[in-house]
Amino acid sequence: MNSLVFLLSALSFAVLASSRGFYQCQPCRGEECNVRPEGCKYGMDKGPCGLWRCNSGPGQRCGGRDNHLGKCGNGTTCNCGICRGCSTDMYEIGIIECSKGFICY
Repeated sequence: MNSLVFLLSALSFAVLASSRGFYQCQPCRGEECNVRPEGCKYGMDKGPCGLWRCNSGPGQRCGGRDNHLGKCGNGTTCNCGICRGCSTDMYEIGIIECSKGFICY
């Protein structure tokens, strides 16, 4: 009997959690969808809720479901939650900016 109650509780929680969605935001509407942040060193991209956001650079946080923790800028890739590589956006203006060596297991 206890296992049945537990199973039903777990199932109810799963249905409730999936119906609320993963993100705690509403999709952007109207003009707010076009507002772009200033000072993005590594480019920008639209986040999971439709708003523009700055990309992450070498050594900065990234990843997660739909890159909700951050998306790496050009020249870098997300590895173990950190952007690795060299930023091509910064290289184009004469600045060489790369992440430190890191091995993730």
